[in-house]
Amino acid sequence: MYFEIDEYKNRVAATREQMARDNLDLLMLYGQEAVCWLSGFYTHGHFAYICLGLPREGEPFLILRKMEEQAADATTWVESRYIYNDHEDPIEFTRRAVVDAGFDKSRIGIDKHSWYLTLERFERLSAALPDATFVGEGRMMEKLRIIKSPAELALLRVAGRSVDSAMQAAICTTEPDTSERQIASAMASARILAGSDLPIDGVLTTGPRTLQGHGPWTDRVIRAGEPFYYEFHGIRSHYWARSLRSGVLGTASARQRELADLLIRSQDAAIALMKPGMDAREVDSACREPILAAGVQDRETYRRRIGYCLGMNFRPTPGEMILEFTPDANFKLAPGMVFLMLVMAEGVGIGDTVAVTENGVEFLTRLPRVFFDDTERARLVADVAAHANHAK
Repeated sequence: MYFEIDEYKNRVAATREQMARDNLDLLMLYGQEAVCWLSGFYTHGHFAYICLGLPREGEPFLILRKMEEQAADATTWVESRYIYNDHEDPIEFTRRAVVDAGFDKSRIGIDKHSWYLTLERFERLSAALPDATFVGEGRMMEKLRIIKSPAELALLRVAGRSVDSAMQAAICTTEPDTSERQIASAMASARILAGSDLPIDGVLTTGPRTLQGHGPWTDRVIRAGEPFYYEFHGIRSHYWARSLRSGVLGTASARQRELADLLIRSQDAAIALMKPGMDAREVDSACREPILAAGVQDRETYRRRIGYCLGMNFRPTPGEMILEFTPDANFKLAPGMVFLMLVMAEGVGIGDTVAVTENGVEFLTRLPRVFFDDTERARLVADVAAHANHAK
């Protein structure tokens, strides 16, 4: 398991309190984050049918593919398991589990928004349990995950340090006539050695590709005078931290300096407001309004999020995104919330992962908040070399 058993007991207790408020007898979960957060269970093979059942009272149960039995032994505290072979019907095993637990005529909450609860599966499950009442659980599990425990924050700090190492390696490797693939190799190696887990991907674009927003590395070779744009993540035990930096191989143009100064200054102003009780719209406005006033973005169309919450996460989503900073944001900040704050324009961008504390924020990613032209790159290379010599 990734945590001590008391961590899971606290999560189960909080979930059951919400189940009581929502009048749910049983919770059936298919989302990978929800299953892992409550039970600890994890496998790369989550594409196969997996279901976690949590009664409001009584023992939870898992429905698993036979091949994942050893993964369950290694990762979860849940002992009651219904194991199906590949030639067997997992829906029938699920029906049996619900009947055995005495909930086949009960009110059952289910995560209808899960990637893994397909329409076909839900229809077959409903047909197999015709006397049960299935209701959406209202994203209960996502809301319960918003506030991070001290144990979760400890993992996020490791994730932050690993993405810092990845970003340092990528920027230090970015030299004229270097391929994006070489830069990606340096990034991936650094973050693995710094403690990061799978998956190893991210945004790595150079030259004209920096305008793509989301682009993987390619065989392209970066030339002198060209820009670069990197957004990477570090992961520790499925907890993600992310960082965004951009720069140019050479001297920054007047436009690049203007954009970088505006974006960093605007984001700094927003992050300075991130204290417990602060209205999210005020934070959003502190960052968004200077960018709009400068004419860099259009007010009618510039409504994309400039921050979203991070924590335990699995692909295909890049973050929790339960809470987002937008012009219509409707929440207040609280200690334990963790966000990626990011802004970008015309291939220039800045982003860091921060945790809300009792007194403000803690930066979980700590690379210099600058646009990396040749001067800043040289400074970073020298700093990395100095730390390496000191470590010896």
